[in-house]
Parts: sequence; C-alpha cells; structure tokens
Amino acid sequence: MYTRDDFVQQAEQLVAKYPTLSVLSKVGDPRTKYSIEAIAGMLAMYSSQLEVAVAEVNEKARDSTVMADAAMRGIIPRSTPARLQILARNIGTTDYRVEGARSLLDTSGLSLQVGAPATVPAGGQVTLDAVQIYSKTMSHTVTESRAFYEIEIDMADDDSALCGISVSDGDGEYEHRERYTNTAEGERVFHMEVDERRRVYVRFGQSGVVGVQLLEGAVVTITGYYSAGAASFKYGSPVVFESMVDAYESQIELTIESVTEEGQNPIGIQALRELAKYPSIYNHNAVFLGEFDFLVRRNFPSLQFLSVWNETAEERARGANIKNMNVLFVACLSAAGDEEVLIQPAGTEVAPTVITSLTGAQESIKAKILAADDSYQVRFITAVRAPLGLSVTASVSSSYQESSVKKQIVEALLESYGESAETSKRGQSIPLYQQIYKLLREKVPALAVGRADLMVSIDAGDSSGRPELWRYVSEDRLSVGVVTGNVTSSGWGGGF
Repeated sequence: MYTRDDFVQQAEQLVAKYPTLSVLSKVGDPRTKYSIEAIAGMLAMYSSQLEVAVAEVNEKARDSTVMADAAMRGIIPRSTPARLQILARNIGTTDYRVEGARSLLDTSGLSLQVGAPATVPAGGQVTLDAVQIYSKTMSHTVTESRAFYEIEIDMADDDSALCGISVSDGDGEYEHRERYTNTAEGERVFHMEVDERRRVYVRFGQSGVVGVQLLEGAVVTITGYYSAGAASFKYGSPVVFESMVDAYESQIELTIESVTEEGQNPIGIQALRELAKYPSIYNHNAVFLGEFDFLVRRNFPSLQFLSVWNETAEERARGANIKNMNVLFVACLSAAGDEEVLIQPAGTEVAPTVITSLTGAQESIKAKILAADDSYQVRFITAVRAPLGLSVTASVSSSYQESSVKKQIVEALLESYGESAETSKRGQSIPLYQQIYKLLREKVPALAVGRADLMVSIDAGDSSGRPELWRYVSEDRLSVGVVTGNVTSSGWGGGF
C-alpha cells in the first residue's frame, strides 16, 4: 500500500520538469504545496481502499461490505424494549383506573407505555406492567403503482432504535410475512428489508404473483415503534404521567419496582462481522447446525456467551448415550447474567450440569428454536468458563518505554480476545497464533519497527474440545514481558 508521503515524493520529482513550478515547490509556496498534498492525500485513501479490497475475497474487512452482507441476509437493526413493573400508590381517597397504553416518563426522559389497565384502590397500591417504547406514525401516498413498491421508514429523532412496525390502509392492517414465505397472490402482507446504509424499508407485493400491489394514490399509514434498547433503570426511581388527563392523577405516585426483561441494542458492526462468517444460504431455515447458532444470535444479539451443538458434537466430547438422540444442546449467558455459569480453574476439568429450571432468556431461546424446528428436544447445559493462558514476550527498541508497550499489548489482546470480545462469545473460540502475531504488529507500533521480535505462547489447558467451554483471554492469566535494547533498523542513522 502506498502512503501519502510516497505520492508527495513522486509528485515533487515530477514537478522538476516544470521550472516555474519547481521553484515554487522548493520554496514551499502554499498554493503548490496544497495542491500536491491534497491530491496525495486522496490517492493515499484510495490506495488504502484497494489494499482492503484485496482481502475482501476471503474476509469481509470493510464496514460497508459487512453491512451489505447483513442487508442480503435481511438482518434489520432492531432493538428490543425493556419490560418493567411500575408500583402505583394511590394517596388519595378515591379509586383510580390507569388505562392501558398510557405514556409515562422516567427521570432520564425515557418513554414507558403501560400494558394492561389496572385500578389503584384508595390508600392502596398495585403493580403495573410497562414497556420502554414510544411510537411515531407517518402517512405515505403511493406515487405510482409498480411491483414490489417500497416505503422508507423514518428513523427516531433521538438515540432510540426501531423495534417494531405496523402497516395499514383504508382496508385494514397488513400482516408481516418474512420474505413472502407461504404467501399467496392477493394476501395483504408486507416484507421488511434493509440496505447497506442500514436504511429500513417496507416492501409490498406484485399483482398476480405474490401479495398485493399498491395502487397509485393509495394512502398507507406506517407506525414505527422505538426503544432505547439496553437502557438502565434504577430501583425506586420516580415515574410520572407524560400528560395529565385528570387532576386526580397528582394523587398517584409511580416508582420503578423491577425490570422483568432487559432491553437489547441493535446488532453492532462487530457482531455483524461475526455473523458474516456464517453460510449465506438457509439463513432463515434452521436446516443445518450452523443455522441454529445463527438463528439464536440473530434474535438475541446481546448474549454474553452462546454455544449450540448437536448429538454428534456431544457424543464426541462425552461418549454415546441414547438420551442424546434428536437433542440440541445450548449453553448460554444472557446480558442480565441470570444463568448459572461454572468456573474451571487451570489444570482441572469441571463437568457441566443439565439445567432444569430455565430463566426467561433461556425460555425465549427454546421457543425460538422450536418455532424453527419442533422435531428437536432442546436441552440447556451450564456454560463453563475456562480462561486461556497467554504469554507474550516482546523485544523492542530502547526508544520505546517498556510500560507503554506492555499496556498496548494487553489492551490489544483483551479488546480482541477478552471476555467481552465478539470472537469470544462462541464455544471453543481459541485464537490462532497467526492471528495474535498479526494483531500485535498492527496495534503496537514498536513491534513493526526494525527487527523488533515477538514470541507468543498459548496455554489452552483443556484440549477435549468440549462445546460448553467459554474460552477467552483473561487479565489474570495474561503474562506480558517487554525487553528493550538496541534493535537493528533498516533505516539510515541512529536513535530509532
């Protein structure tokens, strides 16, 4: 890859052919310098893109490619709203009924919507179910009648993300149908899709082929629902009605009692990069084992850890058992961290246990798998933490500080292979030596200079390949040693 300095140097050599410009360039005339450096900067950016494009055949490196891949798979940036319980106290002398769908506001300005209506008795209290969500409605007039007409959805005006859509017109509601699956001609359905810029669209059908084709001049009403995703809520925090419809509401005190279901943010670019490694076909039909893993990750992107395996992988790790027939095994840890996780110290082997009492997240995962294929039994196993031992020894030039280089190495390894790294959220995810060498040379400048050297040793410990093992680099088992000295450089002079 050519750098900006390479292009500037080449331009200065060529400008010597033009005596007038050559004089201006040598004295540093800003008009000449600006033109040369501006063009060199743009060419350097283009050179960088070409370098990345070379790797695109084997690995999706650019964010735009990853987002285009997500668009092809239909992965929409959708948040999941948090569900809460609100304690309502009536300090007045009259019973008061709180209607469903009433809008509330917490201390952070987040909008909450009451679920089922409830009556708060005088001097008493009740618990209200609420969801952190608000809606935004738009009307669209069809400009032309054409097949597969699309309407772009308005995004939120704040940091909230789309979590749901409803579509209707004068004839009633449209039903959402994923990729027109099992859709006959004339059915009132719509399909959701996203493009490489993460713009979301509602798409309709084609007359005489599938679904319905919108007529010119028809008015379509689209209601978008938005939430703040993984927002945090404080126990006992006050909540108020967004708007007062009755003066008596001043006698109703509202506070947050609990969070029954944590919200989830839309899938981030790093998670999409991991999902891009899965097969491009059968991404909505859990036909092969890889698609069950993909199915769960696609619908539960905030899981801290997930491993899904079948009878073959189970019996490879623990031997044959007739009870394993037609069973899918799942080990996971949700964002809330409610699930049991075992810890396997170095040099030992901790056996997992079968989970019989499922958490809310596990129940949701089970329901999603069975909805895809109910011929399987789903068995949940405890995940087992088994941190990797990693030793790094680096030899760098004496012009670098040992503590600074050590800090850069530790930060690079924990960011890419630590407990919260996307690559570590799968079962049996052990980094390769070549990946670590490449990472450190990219992230630590001192290791890319002269004849700086590097030695890495990975202590995987348990080599049984058990699928429930959660492998990641922990700071406790990470040893980094940095030695400085006179490192020979290919450059001229000293002080490197």
